[in-house]
Amino acid sequence: MATIHEALLIALDHHRAGRLNDAATIYRRVLEADSGQPDAWQFLGVLHAQSGRAATGRAMLHRAAALRPDGAGTHSNLAGVLQTLGESAAAEASYRRTLRLAPTLADAHAGRASALRALSRADMARDSAIRALALEPAHGEALANAADALLACHQPDAAEAAARRALRMRPDLTAAWMTLGSALTMADRWEEAAPAYRTALALDPRYGEAWENWAALLAKLGRFDESLAGFDRAEALRPSPLLWVTRGIAKMAMARPAEALADFDRALESRPDDSGLRWNRGFARLLIGDYAGAWPEVEHRRADTRTELPWRSFPQPTWGGEDVAGRTLLLYAEQGFGDTLQFVRYAPLAAARGARVLLEVQPQLVRLLSGLPGVERVFGRGEPLPDFDLECPLMSLPRAFATEPDSVPAAPYLRPDPALVRRWRDRIGDGEALKVGLVWAGNPRFPGDRLRSPRLEGMRAVLDVPGVRVFGLQAGPGRADLEGADLPPGFTDLGPELTDFTDTAAIMANLDLVISSCTAPAHLAGALGVPLWVVLPFSPDWRWLLDREDSPWYPTARLFRQTRVGDWASVGRRVADALRRLRAERGACPSPP
Repeated sequence: MATIHEALLIALDHHRAGRLNDAATIYRRVLEADSGQPDAWQFLGVLHAQSGRAATGRAMLHRAAALRPDGAGTHSNLAGVLQTLGESAAAEASYRRTLRLAPTLADAHAGRASALRALSRADMARDSAIRALALEPAHGEALANAADALLACHQPDAAEAAARRALRMRPDLTAAWMTLGSALTMADRWEEAAPAYRTALALDPRYGEAWENWAALLAKLGRFDESLAGFDRAEALRPSPLLWVTRGIAKMAMARPAEALADFDRALESRPDDSGLRWNRGFARLLIGDYAGAWPEVEHRRADTRTELPWRSFPQPTWGGEDVAGRTLLLYAEQGFGDTLQFVRYAPLAAARGARVLLEVQPQLVRLLSGLPGVERVFGRGEPLPDFDLECPLMSLPRAFATEPDSVPAAPYLRPDPALVRRWRDRIGDGEALKVGLVWAGNPRFPGDRLRSPRLEGMRAVLDVPGVRVFGLQAGPGRADLEGADLPPGFTDLGPELTDFTDTAAIMANLDLVISSCTAPAHLAGALGVPLWVVLPFSPDWRWLLDREDSPWYPTARLFRQTRVGDWASVGRRVADALRRLRAERGACPSPP
């Protein structure tokens, strides 16, 4: 008759060969003979976990760990099962216990990296994966976990490199394929990301997180029906608040904010204190036009510690619209140039309520905004500030003034420098041609810039309209589109001559029309009261609302919207057709006064 040790060896041979029923039978017989045999409990627990019965496996591994508390392998296996069950904190604790017993166990360092990543402790996860690789450089799982941690640290290039190294060692690593897809998605290389996700799902069709990420990518690509089906599959496999948040964001990309709200609300039931989620819900309400419900939600942005934006913290109380007469109020920019230009309209209104208004903005806007009525002084961000009684970021001012779509403070509210206007008039010249400014790209660091920027190619049709002189007002990386471009004689690139927004404002004052993507110059033109055409992606930024050609924020604006994700060519053609009609209506165009 075989001894218990010999029986376990036979069972392990069956186990490793995939003969799980035979292995389970022998493990159970061992336990019938000796219910305190820790190896039998451990291996049977692992077998149950491998067979999709992780909860039962967890109980057996707990029993094994109690019987042999110094068994590093037992604690490591228990940690892996806990991670499978989504109990990441318990898994991380079990991996730490393993590593106290066996500090050089590479598998445990690699597994702990995965648990730490699930706990959003990305830096520690990366370090743990690196430790595993130092112990075992060819550890595919460690490389995959390092890639995932690097991705969480917003290092997509490094994450991609680590994932590809892992896949060279282990082409069957599902997690590495998914991380590769996520790294490519973060780098806006969506078409390359798609096959990586498809491979992950082919390897493991029950990988709920991969279905979720795949569905989110499909939404970006405009494949909405497939995206929703993918989310349904993900929810069937792994329902969670994170899934509902991801689906809500995807539904915003589909221009379905009411449906997004339903997902955000569902997630908030489990995460009522999630500031980022409340902030997303506020943007959904803004896009719908529910400003009253939105502004309080948007205030939660200031409590969101996960954002990269530098939220300011002052000891002075935040002004919320109460009586401010006789008090010094600091208003300050917090986000991009466009936000500053849009919301600075409220500064004179605060002064009209009796406040002594100080304004802090980006240095590039100081000269332009220094003449704003009612503002005592404009500071560049980083300059020393005098004493003040109250503070308020510019984006909180609509709430303080209880702004609704039909009560947006009027534009224009900015004026260009008259001397600069005259100087640029000489540079631009007169003539009968329609004078049009063109901006085709925003800041590429903005998360949605790939979707919102038509680039020069998307607006190419505008350049070919007869009787129109087009002046390029593009600054920043978008100017790269001009390299090697075949430009007509009527195009003049003014980008190299722009020193700051003051020059841009003076140029706009000499134009008949500005055509822009959703970026700062569009807000500048609207704030100046210059005729403005804005080209918008299928799902626009909240400030442009939905299903309308006008804007409550800028009365001189006309909106041209995509009807299909990514289709800028048809938008460019519609703009060009409208420009031809405008040219015909104007006839010989007089110069602006």
